Amino acid sequence: MIVYGTRSKIIKTEYTADPCPNCKTQGSMQMNIWQQWAHAFWIPIFPITKIGSSECMHCRQVLSFEKMPLTLRVTCDNMKSQTNRPIWTYTGIGVIVITAIAVNISERQTANKVTKMIPSLKKNDILHIKLKDNAYTLAKVSRVKKDSVFLFANNYQIDRATDINDLRYKGYATTEDTLTVANLMDMNKKERILDIERK
Repeated sequence: MIVYGTRSKIIKTEYTADPCPNCKTQGSMQMNIWQQWAHAFWIPIFPITKIGSSECMHCRQVLSFEKMPLTLRVTCDNMKSQTNRPIWTYTGIGVIVITAIAVNISERQTANKVTKMIPSLKKNDILHIKLKDNAYTLAKVSRVKKDSVFLFANNYQIDRATDINDLRYKGYATTEDTLTVANLMDMNKKERILDIERK
């Protein structure tokens, strides 16, 4: 279950020269600027908006922006424009960006590894193969003879690449399929060989 929603916190507080619209006390008005943000699992993802509220320290009347008189609204708008959004409200975006960069680097390293391994495949190497969209399987190298690679295809397919290891202990065909190194390199260019495992 994903826990998500919005939260808010006071990020700036100042006293204003405006008189309280309720008790008319001069210099008793405290203006608060609140930052709202969206969160998932209580981790801030991105800021939404800044909100203002006022409180009289004498009579304790609290006013939302909509209920403030015009003079207080102008003061509130000025404070909001001078208040920066806290960097921590972008935590989730930062995590997403860093994760995306890490995944991209990992995928490139895997792609480079696959490219280097194809010309030197060995018996029992396991290829992670994308058959088509939402169809993935494994193939085990049975032998290599010159430019020909003999493979036993897994008897099963799976619909997500992340679950491909679930096929590892399922049955393989007993009849060999044959591909050339050139065929495999072409498959790799088309991003159909996702990984190669060597024990």
